[in-house]
Amino acid sequence: MTESSPVLVSRQPVLDARDRVVGYRVSYSVLSGGFPVVPTADEALSVVDDVLSVIDHDEQVLGNKAHLSFSREMLLRGEIPQIRPEHVLLRIRYEDAISEPVLPAIKEAANRGFELELDGLPGPDVDLRLLDHFSAVEIDLSRWDVDEAAGVLTRMQGVQAHGLASGVSSHTEREAARKLGFQWFAGPFFATPNMVGGAPIPVGDLYTIVELYKMQRRDASLEELIAVIEQEVGLGVRLLKYMNSAYFGFSGRVRSITQAATMLGTRGLSRWALIVASLSGSKPIPRELALMTLTRARACELVGLDHDEQLDSDELFTIGMLSTCDAVFRMPMAQVIQELPLADQVSDALLHKTGPAGEILQSVIAYESGEFLAPTLRSTLLTNSAAYREALDWARRAIYGMA
Repeated sequence: MTESSPVLVSRQPVLDARDRVVGYRVSYSVLSGGFPVVPTADEALSVVDDVLSVIDHDEQVLGNKAHLSFSREMLLRGEIPQIRPEHVLLRIRYEDAISEPVLPAIKEAANRGFELELDGLPGPDVDLRLLDHFSAVEIDLSRWDVDEAAGVLTRMQGVQAHGLASGVSSHTEREAARKLGFQWFAGPFFATPNMVGGAPIPVGDLYTIVELYKMQRRDASLEELIAVIEQEVGLGVRLLKYMNSAYFGFSGRVRSITQAATMLGTRGLSRWALIVASLSGSKPIPRELALMTLTRARACELVGLDHDEQLDSDELFTIGMLSTCDAVFRMPMAQVIQELPLADQVSDALLHKTGPAGEILQSVIAYESGEFLAPTLRSTLLTNSAAYREALDWARRAIYGMA
């Protein structure tokens, strides 16, 4: 890695049984010969601050730790990064943890106040005496038999260590894992419809979303836009509250939708109305899901602008937003799409990830998942890396403005 080589980094939320974020599994790589690789110990130590920047100060204050991989090489050298223990949870693979030469470094890290997570268990017949030093044990449910996972959790009873179920693909699977005894959960389930925790949002609540989406597809007049905003009780009030937040930083108070339109333009105002209507309605969605939605939307737009200036940036932004609409509205994607007046290429992008927009969406999702070797990223990896960082920062500021 040279000094100018970028660090590839993304994060995936870790949630508890009540779907509250308790930390982030941080995926990171460096480039070697144009391909993402696991960094050496020296490289990891030099980029750790950059890697941890994907979790901001406010998230750290809430106790959201970075779940950070710690390599065998770093353990053998006894080089623990100069970072505050309360900000990270060090992930150590089982095959490294059982190695006698590594044990002193594990004990030192624990003595310095670092929480440790035991990852990559090979099977149910593992040596759990290691848990004297570990506060979490990860089991990948996409690779493990459920009964074998349950057996390990039973053996962990009486030990002060959290069971972390990774590779969880749905809320139903998450609920089954919770009943087994897991306390923490990670995987793509978070961006899927939660039919366990509540009923679908009534289709009628999609009316304003439908009308605002139409505004994105054509040059609507200010009068048409105001009429749509005023049809949903409270949307105008929420929108003005947002316009007057620190995010926008207007010098004077915005007192009307008309005034907001003169500042943002009709298309700009319709975009923000779509965001507010989707993410801060009468039935607010979890902050992390809103953050993921906006990050995807902005990342799709940025990747598209770099890929082909002829692509419609508003359409790409909207596709990114709608990519989580099944989770937002708690119904299958196909059902939500039936209610929206989507162009064929938009429907294909959302349902099948086809066409230029679908390929961009697929690359954005792969990058956020830490799948840096995904074929869809082969020619756009650096573009996606820069877009992800910018989009995450933008989305965080936007979400704070909605609070």
